[in-house]
Amino acid sequence: MINTLKNLIEAKIARPVRARGDCELISNAITEILDKDISYSTIKRFYGLSPSTKPNKNTLNILSQFVGYKNYQHFILNYPNKDNIDLYQTIYKALAKDDHHAIINLVITAKKRPEHFIGFIVFLIRELLHDKNYPLMDRIFKLDALNFNSFTYSEALKLGNSIGFLLRKKPTTNSLLLSNINYIECVYLTFVDYSSLNGYYGEQTEIIKRNELDKEITLFNSAILEFRDFLNQKPKKKINGDSIYSKQLNPILCSRLLALELIADDRDNSTEILDNYFEVHSKKSLMIDYSYELFYTAILTKDFMLMNYLIEKIHLDTSIECYYQKHHLNSFYLMCMFYFKHSKKDPEQKKYARLFNYTHCAYSYEEFITIIHQVYLFGTAITANKKYQIKKQYTKLTKQLNYPYFSEEFLLDYFK
Repeated sequence: MINTLKNLIEAKIARPVRARGDCELISNAITEILDKDISYSTIKRFYGLSPSTKPNKNTLNILSQFVGYKNYQHFILNYPNKDNIDLYQTIYKALAKDDHHAIINLVITAKKRPEHFIGFIVFLIRELLHDKNYPLMDRIFKLDALNFNSFTYSEALKLGNSIGFLLRKKPTTNSLLLSNINYIECVYLTFVDYSSLNGYYGEQTEIIKRNELDKEITLFNSAILEFRDFLNQKPKKKINGDSIYSKQLNPILCSRLLALELIADDRDNSTEILDNYFEVHSKKSLMIDYSYELFYTAILTKDFMLMNYLIEKIHLDTSIECYYQKHHLNSFYLMCMFYFKHSKKDPEQKKYARLFNYTHCAYSYEEFITIIHQVYLFGTAITANKKYQIKKQYTKLTKQLNYPYFSEEFLLDYFK
């Protein structure tokens, strides 16, 4: 059963466990999903990548919970009795025979076993991407089983993040998928890949925008492309400013539209716009969502007045349990680090530096946030050698993302 548990974990993260980085991914994912700690070194021993010992009960319980069971005992008792079907063995046979009918039926069957479904779908999509079988992927995403509303928000994030990582390795701008509403909602809108705006994700955005699916998706596409232009230092354009007050739009989209509004307008009534915005969206539980993109905008534009406004306006609940909101809270901490560094308030700066945690960064923002964090670290570094090492990492990442906005001057002069 230990080997079966290993296979289920690999299916859940959609990759084989062969190196330290794979073990760190599992450790971080467990923290995000279960809010429980299990070190990457423990996982290395579990997979035999370092001198192994018999896993203890707590380790087995946590890993079993990660794949959808209450504990290891529940896993032992229930896994063999799940309709006596080995989904993965069966899907291998169906894929080998290119039996589309059998594959579709397996997806429908797997949906009835929710603790396995996400891992199963990610595994299947990985195989289809490898074969470039986009017509079958399109058929699968059109199933009711892949309807965004059939998932909890956490399930949708797991699905979108997992497939998003696969697409980074095998990017596609396939026209079938980019007009498939379930693919768009489950993957494209969930894994907003800030590391690839000048790559496959930007190309997808341009194609989906031309498809004109609905107002909200069109606004999202326009916002992504405008933000890409900002990072590429192209002229600023106005989108639909009134949309920031909509209560029907996704809160994060509202914050993205407001961020672009503030970037595009060099005017003196920013505080009035912000006051109106937060008065309309005054529901406290969503305040962090309605502010999310403003945190990054304030940092990028060195708008310390906006940072101060957000710090005074937002009273965040640090006991947030929903792991996607931990990403948002982490972004707030990052902005506070910049503000209090600039304000020379060392105790507050150190407080938020302790609270900031890379494991709570949204996966699709990870490299983008790392670049921003390097700017902060450079500003706080004391020795020339430390500054050299940070600059080296910053330069490597900025070349990878290829956004002209992140220039050498941006790093060197930020806190001057």
